[in-house]
Amino acid sequence: MNRRGRTLVTAAVVGAVVAPVALDADGFPLSTYPMYSRLRSTEVEFVTAQAVDPHGARSRLSLGVIGASDDPLIVAGELRATIRAGRADDRCAAIAERWRAARAANEPGTIDVVSEVHDVVRLATGDDSLLERTVHARCEADG
Repeated sequence: MNRRGRTLVTAAVVGAVVAPVALDADGFPLSTYPMYSRLRSTEVEFVTAQAVDPHGARSRLSLGVIGASDDPLIVAGELRATIRAGRADDRCAAIAERWRAARAANEPGTIDVVSEVHDVVRLATGDDSLLERTVHARCEADG
């Protein structure tokens, strides 16, 4: 390929990469990668379920107990959909049943299905990051 051909190919590639930005259009196969180019919030919401002992201490439950899966996106998506559908009480009972089956001791307490808003920066540094907690369902966990 001669010099002129290489120049034309290079210009076409550069034009293809710049076109989505210039046209303010995003799509396959060319992208502006909006998931990386937009400013993200300093707050993030998590949906989860927690065990709460009689003294109010909270402990995290495994993905398998919360959603019978090891994929966090699937578990969170199913839990979020359950909350939106108004079936958090039913999901809480199912989580409590899995939790009872998974633990050795019959500890008293409850299960809370919650949404929590956290400060991302404080969360990343290990500081107390909880800004807001909404309890969608609470059920007895001690059978």
